Amino acid sequence: MDTSITANDIGAERLSRIHRLADGRRIGYAEYGHPAGAPVLALHSTPGSRLMFSLSDELARERRLRMIAVDRPGYGLSDYCRYESLRQSADDIAALAEALGLRRFAIFGVSGGGPYAVAAAAAMPAKVLLLALVAPVGPIRDCAAQVSLRNTHKLIFQRLAPSPAATRAFFWSLKQVLRIAPGLAYRGLKLRVTPSDRRVLDDAEVRASLLAAIGGGLRHGVDGAVQDLRIFSEPWGLPLTSIDVPAVLWQGSDDTIVPAAASYWLAEKLPNCRLDVMHGAGHYWVFDQFGLVLDAVAAALHG
Repeated sequence: MDTSITANDIGAERLSRIHRLADGRRIGYAEYGHPAGAPVLALHSTPGSRLMFSLSDELARERRLRMIAVDRPGYGLSDYCRYESLRQSADDIAALAEALGLRRFAIFGVSGGGPYAVAAAAAMPAKVLLLALVAPVGPIRDCAAQVSLRNTHKLIFQRLAPSPAATRAFFWSLKQVLRIAPGLAYRGLKLRVTPSDRRVLDDAEVRASLLAAIGGGLRHGVDGAVQDLRIFSEPWGLPLTSIDVPAVLWQGSDDTIVPAAASYWLAEKLPNCRLDVMHGAGHYWVFDQFGLVLDAVAAALHG
């Protein structure tokens, strides 16, 4: 395995790594928690990067978990690669797991990382001990006739997402605002969320982690984010009812960022999934309660 070591954006001691896939592409990741702990592949939100899991470092170490936070293609340290389908994305995750010698592990997907976590679990059911999904983007196209969406979600996932030009312009504007006036970008983010989310986002460590994660993810371009929204607006093409992997899905009842109804629909389709509704919570509650999720992960991996 070809790895190069670079300091990341949160603390001089944190190390990020780069693995080269068989086709020569780079895939970046950061490790948090206990270096000899039970492995967890962590997939970030949209837009975002491996850096969003920095806040889980101490909590994961206490639970003897090795958090391997992966940059998806086009984000952070990972080279862009066009995925023709969500199913194809699992190949990169499987290749990294094999290169790292991971035999059994958990997959932890947050928000936009959720669909990719489900795809990876579908591709490697014998290796995945737990699929942990936090406020995931659900199969919006697949369940469109059965759930109702807010107008903002219709705008994002039905009008903006299918247009690469519009999506690119949106994320490019966000990238520039983050570069020039990160505080302004953060205040804009807080306007879209619930009061409970604002309390979470007011925390200085959460602010630093999110700004580093989003800024680091978009630093070299917006191709990853554009691809995410394209994939989110398409049918998943996954055999959801056949993914018999132990799963837990946590969803805030008042989420304004992803459609909660699509998350509930996903939980119903996965045959071995427990749905935990976080009543009164919005989208960002996990930054204040990483321990809750990691307790479930640790129980599955150490049990």
